[in-house]
Amino acid sequence: MSEPRSIEVDSRFGVGDLRVTKVTDDTVVLRSSGAGTVLSSSLGAGGTGGLNGLGFRVKSLQGGTAVLEFFPRA
Repeated sequence: MSEPRSIEVDSRFGVGDLRVTKVTDDTVVLRSSGAGTVLSSSLGAGGTGGLNGLGFRVKSLQGGTAVLEFFPRA
């Protein structure tokens, strides 16, 4: 992805809202909320983060386009 967008997340992960708010040549900014918590993460290529039961990783980031991977957190 290369532009801000909302991402639907299954409710079993406990994340009410997940949005990519910015993508640059070297950074992706994600904002998420769930169960009374709000998290804003600025990640570079290979960076990881998570909220409640959802983890996320920036698999690649090149030319203002990011490839994100989402996975369940233990």
